[in-house]
Amino acid sequence: MKRLLYIVFMFNFLFSLLTAILPLLVFDITNSAATSGYVLSTFMIALLVTRILLLTHEIDDYLLLKVGLTAYCLGFLLLFVNATAIAMFYIGAVMFGIGVGIVAPVLITLITGLSERPNAAVGWHNSFLGVASAFAPILGVSLFYSIDNRGFLYLILTVLALTTLSLAVFIRRTGDKKRFKKTKINGEAFSKEYIPSYMVFLLTSISYGAVIAFSPIFFEMIGLRVDVFYFFFWSFFIVAQLSMLKIKEKVAEIKLLNISIFLIFASSLSIVFTTNYILLIITAIVFGFSYGGIMNLFYNRIAIVKESKAKSDAYSIFGLMSYLGVGLGSMLLSPIANHSLAVLFIISSLFPLLGVLINMLVDKKSKMKMVTSK
Repeated sequence: MKRLLYIVFMFNFLFSLLTAILPLLVFDITNSAATSGYVLSTFMIALLVTRILLLTHEIDDYLLLKVGLTAYCLGFLLLFVNATAIAMFYIGAVMFGIGVGIVAPVLITLITGLSERPNAAVGWHNSFLGVASAFAPILGVSLFYSIDNRGFLYLILTVLALTTLSLAVFIRRTGDKKRFKKTKINGEAFSKEYIPSYMVFLLTSISYGAVIAFSPIFFEMIGLRVDVFYFFFWSFFIVAQLSMLKIKEKVAEIKLLNISIFLIFASSLSIVFTTNYILLIITAIVFGFSYGGIMNLFYNRIAIVKESKAKSDAYSIFGLMSYLGVGLGSMLLSPIANHSLAVLFIISSLFPLLGVLINMLVDKKSKMKMVTSK
């Protein structure tokens, strides 16, 4: 378990570090905010194709972990080979998409499968993810401004990535090895309970995608540092993992979801009006706690599923919705980026409101069914 948690930490640490400075690195080369969105879109397309293949094929989790981390390491290696060619960013984005598409759902499946308390395991997984993601941008932005030799920067990242792959080789297997075979998506993963959740998570992730792709450039333009935003975002993402289930004991889940989604709308919109670090920190806190809370509530719905394939498929689809939302946010909004980042954030903030509407309709429908059944 310790080795898996280290991989969770370092895998997400490196990914968050690169995500924080990727828009700045691309903008440094191309002087185009839109190109950052296109590179991120390439990553998302590769990830989506990978996830679809995994959903239609059953492959041993331990083998997948090694293959995914190999692709992940190759992404960093490609950037190390030539850190100034934009083509390497696109090819690297494909490798990262394959790596993240494989590793992210496999890690949480392995961790919850090994734990006797799956709900607690989800909290541990998301907390390690949050800690890594909180501190990685600080180091990333500091390295971006302090290291002029980009090749040396990517060498450091490549070496750290290789530590995850080396540990994956020594993880002990539990249970029999799965045989490769084509399979259908488990029907339980598409239950009526999950489909609205998938859609809501997709819509809220579009706003999150806009923040990832364009906030580093936006904050750079107004003289603020994105690592401060990310630190408070991910710090309160962790707080949400530790407190959301306790809050749920006092507040109905559907009400808690709607409040959290509305706060994502408000915090996404407030980026436009951010002119100093006080506003930046408040925005990051609200956004991080709300997004972390939504993820925790949705993932805990899946954690109680006993059947391994159904659980893995549901995690994969939720992850798919998250990354699809991020991809759509960067792809659809990229044409606006070169004209006005403020308008871009205003538009992206509207998508979570559709999520609130879906939740309200689903809740109303379920209440009507309860009344008619009586």
